[in-house]
Amino acid sequence: MSESAVELTDLEAVWEDSIGSPLTLFESDNPESEAGSYVIQPGERVPKEGWTSHDGDELSVILEGEVILATRDAEYTVSAGTLSVIPSGVEHYSRNDSDSPTKLVYAAIGGL
Repeated sequence: MSESAVELTDLEAVWEDSIGSPLTLFESDNPESEAGSYVIQPGERVPKEGWTSHDGDELSVILEGEVILATRDAEYTVSAGTLSVIPSGVEHYSRNDSDSPTKLVYAAIGGL
């Protein structure tokens, strides 16, 4: 993408492709970063088993729904209108215990 270009994504057009795994909408090597969308279905846990962590900080904004964000130290209920910041190296998972899909956008800065 050129420095003067602006990239816009209609999230309504990509939600279906964001089910089952995150959909990458933007990537960069300088700095290493990625942004995308994700729909976490009712009863879904991400990752399915165990924990995940990233080389960079992960920022997520919940647009609809709610998830439980668990770290080794705590569990947080994260709902629509909330920004979560997970520092690099922090092991975590997300779980949708609700009856509705959770729609979010995420960005990982420094490596996913």
